[in-house]
Amino acid sequence: MARLSELEFFAIYLGEVENFFAGIPQTIDPHPAPAQYAEALATLRAKCEANFETTQRNEFTVRDDGISYRVSMLVSISETIYVLRRFPPKVPDIHTLGIHPRHVEKLMTPGITGLIVVAGAFGQGKTTTASSLLTARLAKYGGVGITVEDPPEMPLEGHHGHGICYQTWVEQGGFGNEIRKAARWSPSIIFLGEVRDGESAAEALRASINGRLVICTTHAGSVTMAIERLYSLANAAAGNSEDVANLLANGLTAVLHQRLESDVAGVKRPKLQFLWIGENDNSREYNSKGVRNTIRQRRFDQIENDVMLQLNQMIMMKGKSA
Repeated sequence: MARLSELEFFAIYLGEVENFFAGIPQTIDPHPAPAQYAEALATLRAKCEANFETTQRNEFTVRDDGISYRVSMLVSISETIYVLRRFPPKVPDIHTLGIHPRHVEKLMTPGITGLIVVAGAFGQGKTTTASSLLTARLAKYGGVGITVEDPPEMPLEGHHGHGICYQTWVEQGGFGNEIRKAARWSPSIIFLGEVRDGESAAEALRASINGRLVICTTHAGSVTMAIERLYSLANAAAGNSEDVANLLANGLTAVLHQRLESDVAGVKRPKLQFLWIGENDNSREYNSKGVRNTIRQRRFDQIENDVMLQLNQMIMMKGKSA
C-alpha cells in the first residue's frame, strides 16, 4: 500500500466516489488521487466517519500514518465529502520559518504580555507560526500554556523545554466561555486557535490586559484589516466603542500578517507585514506609544503608515549597525 506520508500535498478531498488531492507540486488542483493510494484513502475516510459518529462534530482532527489533519465535513447535494488539511508532523522551530530575525527577536522578548495576533488568509500558515511562537516561548522561559481550539490542530500537548502545554477543545459554551475558563487556570500563555466572533475577540482583549500573553489567529488581508476586524468584533459584543478602542490600544503587543510564497528552491516561506506595539527598547525604531494613540483614536487608516515606518526604521538601523 502506498503511504500518504511519502507524498507532498496540502489537502485531500475524500468523496464517496472520487478522491482528490490539492497542493501536489507541478499539478493542477484538484488532482485525481492516483490508484495506488486508494487503500490508504479508504482507511482515512473510515477514520473520519468513525470520528463523526462518535463526536457528531462537523470539524475535528484525525491522525494517520504520522500525519495530522484538520477535517471539515462538506455536505453537497449528492454526497458527503471530508476535506482534510494537512499539518506538519511536529511544530517547527520558529527560527526555521523564514521570519526576519529582528521580528523573531521582538516576539521572543522576555516577560512580554498582551495580545499577539497572527493574521492571514486560509491556508497561509497562521496556525503554524502561532504554534511555533507558543512552543518557543514555553521552551525558553517555562510556564504553562493553555490552548482554546475548535478543533485542536497542531501537536502542542505536553512538555516543551522548561514549560508545558495543555490543549483544550471548545465545548458547548463557545470560545468566550472557554477563554474565561482558561484564564482561571493561571496560565502564562493562552493560545486561541481563531478569533471567530465578538465574544472571543472581547475576551481575548480582556485576558491580554491582565498580565498574561495571549496568542491568537484571525482571518484578515493585512495588519490594518486584522486590527479593524478585532475592533469591529469586540465592539459588537461589548457595545462601547471607546472602551474597546482603549482595550485594543492597551492590549495589543504585535500583529503579524503573513502569506506563503515559494522561494527559489520551491520551499514556501511566510512573507510578513509586522507591527510591534509592545514595550520597546528603541522608540525611534518602533514608536509604540504613537501606534497606541492611533488605535485609541480609531484612526485605522493610519496603521499602514506605521507598518511602513517601522519597516523603514528597521532597515535603517540594520544599515547603521552593518
